[in-house]
Amino acid sequence: MDQGKTSAPRTVVVVGATSEVGAQVASVLTGQGHAVRGVARGLGVALDDAAALASAFSGADSAYVMIPFDVTAPDLHRFEDEVSGRLATAIRTSGVRRVVLLSGLNAHLRMGTSLGAARMEERLEALGLDELVFLRASFFMENFARGMGFVEQAASGVFATPFRGDLPMPLIATRDVGQRAAALLGSEHFPAGRVVELHGGGYHPFEKVTEILGKAIGKAVSYHAAPFADARAGMIAGGLSASFADALGETAASFNKGERWALEAPSPDNATPTTFEAWARDFARSRGAA
Repeated sequence: MDQGKTSAPRTVVVVGATSEVGAQVASVLTGQGHAVRGVARGLGVALDDAAALASAFSGADSAYVMIPFDVTAPDLHRFEDEVSGRLATAIRTSGVRRVVLLSGLNAHLRMGTSLGAARMEERLEALGLDELVFLRASFFMENFARGMGFVEQAASGVFATPFRGDLPMPLIATRDVGQRAAALLGSEHFPAGRVVELHGGGYHPFEKVTEILGKAIGKAVSYHAAPFADARAGMIAGGLSASFADALGETAASFNKGERWALEAPSPDNATPTTFEAWARDFARSRGAA
């Protein structure tokens, strides 16, 4: 696909337009002259409002779609299925013909935190769309700043998660995911294959991630692979639902066993430009730590 050549102006629905990836998608497409319709509760179009979704999709020709996590949902996968059902209905009834779905690199395993995206892949496949891509992205670098609480944990000198610290993890910056999604949506030529893998800016074990990010923020931090029971208790105490914690536990167990998360070998085609070292420096500067 020639990602440098964009199509005539399109009308694109961007689900999660206020999220890190979605905001990047919307910004790039708007800058290219496409009409963007954002879907987000803060924009007045909530994912639990079928009528608002139908209005947002009506008359559009393209869409960027994602299934958000609700880390407090009593039943995470039921929540995901409800959202995916409403989105699939909006796409089907609107006549949108080009869709890019943000999915997980390990979606083919159909488990854990990628199960919702994997099920959405199946729903979209059944619609018979002319142009459809499952953009399977690796582990977001931003997870360390938000959900995993690296900075907060670093105050104690130890960063703990249920993931093994010695196995390389593919890491990607959300801005790179957003730019690739926008390139697909705005391109004159759309790929024939369903799956586009994004391995990111490199593979790093969590022990190395801890060293790099600790150095960037000026803290000496060591990594600890916590038993899942301990990690689960901590997550629930921090306000996450047991359902979300258990899904994350499935993902961690898969990684820790060395299951194959990617179908392709790393290559220039599935690599993205932002390295973890560069992201860590940017993150530190944004905090005034470096």
